[in-house]
Amino acid sequence: MAKSVISHQSGPFSVVSMGLPGDHEGKTATRVFFVRGADKIALIDSGLYGGLGDLQQAFDELGIAYGDLDLLLLTHEHMDHVGNNGWLKAETGCTIMGHEARADRVADNMLNAKAIVHAFPEGEHFSLEEEYLDWMGPTEGPIERFVKDGDVIDLGGGVELEVIEVLGHSMAEIGFFERSTRTLVIADPLLPPFNPVLYLYEEPNVMRATFDKIEHFLSERDVQAVLFAHDEVKTAAETVELVNDCRRRVDKVEASMVAHMKSNPGISFAELRDKCCDDQNMVREWRALVSIDASLKDFAAKGLAEQRDGGWHYVG
Repeated sequence: MAKSVISHQSGPFSVVSMGLPGDHEGKTATRVFFVRGADKIALIDSGLYGGLGDLQQAFDELGIAYGDLDLLLLTHEHMDHVGNNGWLKAETGCTIMGHEARADRVADNMLNAKAIVHAFPEGEHFSLEEEYLDWMGPTEGPIERFVKDGDVIDLGGGVELEVIEVLGHSMAEIGFFERSTRTLVIADPLLPPFNPVLYLYEEPNVMRATFDKIEHFLSERDVQAVLFAHDEVKTAAETVELVNDCRRRVDKVEASMVAHMKSNPGISFAELRDKCCDDQNMVREWRALVSIDASLKDFAAKGLAEQRDGGWHYVG
């Protein structure tokens, strides 16, 4: 008998785990979440294309016919969360819902890959195929209905998913709060400490504000459980510990940047990325360029750093 792909079940939730390859192999997985109400069945995220077999097995294990899936709810546009959109749309006819801000990327795999992997000349040597295009299926599944912070998706029988904006890792990321069980589902605003890549954020101030928002939400809404895309289920108290650890890791990225700009005046963007990755024993790859660029822009806006003669100088 095949090993179960259902890693957790509670209330209306069934969690499906898909192992990640490459630098992540043996360290992290991505998870998608079936949510069953009395009237509708939803799936939060579609996972990566390499996990399609696990997703198909999950339908069988849970006794859900393809045609019974009503909604695909997307947390954000990254490849390991939208990889099976096209397959799901074709096989189930589900309605795909998500944030409007990155709908163009969800609808176009090549745009999605280029917009992050090749966002900078220093990242153009990274392959679009490895870990981005090959994590997404050959057909896209565009967003058909937009949702925003505060919207409520009623699945029937008291199962309601409230949309929560958790921006920063992606500037279009949302989570879902199931009110009856007080369960919060979030994908990547809180990345686990065993993640092998530098903390990915597109705007450091927004990322920190989201850390604060999550911490307050846990208390204000009496959250009982938190389900993560890349971590095990946690209590609210355990999640607060993770929030604080995430704050420290973002702070550490910026502290490394300041230290290296001070010790190496005129340091290049790529060199700064490499040194910050080495400081945290992380992989030198394309995600790190996004985070370093985001903090450099913030430093420059605050008058703490400036670019001269192709290099970066700390002037704070």
